[in-house]
Amino acid sequence: MNNKFSLVAMTALIVATVLGCGGSSVECVGTVQYQGKTFEGKDKTAESAKLNACNNYCRDGDPEFDARYRIWLDSPKGKAAGSPSKQESIFKDKDLLEYVTGSCAKRCSATMNPEADCRK
Repeated sequence: MNNKFSLVAMTALIVATVLGCGGSSVECVGTVQYQGKTFEGKDKTAESAKLNACNNYCRDGDPEFDARYRIWLDSPKGKAAGSPSKQESIFKDKDLLEYVTGSCAKRCSATMNPEADCRK
């Protein structure tokens, strides 16, 4: 009788462990290559991870964004914002944000062949 109870208890423990771990979400890592650098982005879906990788490329590797950022830094708006980093600048200026997440990210997605790897 004690063996049956132990077997049932062990089975319940294994099932609980499997169900608890099985509920984890899929994490996808998107990548895009530019001039020997890899830009990554993460999300739950492959498409979103690729788009996030493109957003990171646009912010940190796109020459046009770099030029726009430098011009903005020298502008009264950029100076009033305290000359923030590239990352912070897109939250302080809607035009920079729109360029990164709109124009540049769409161009990146269409022409730079981002990839995604999704795992549980």
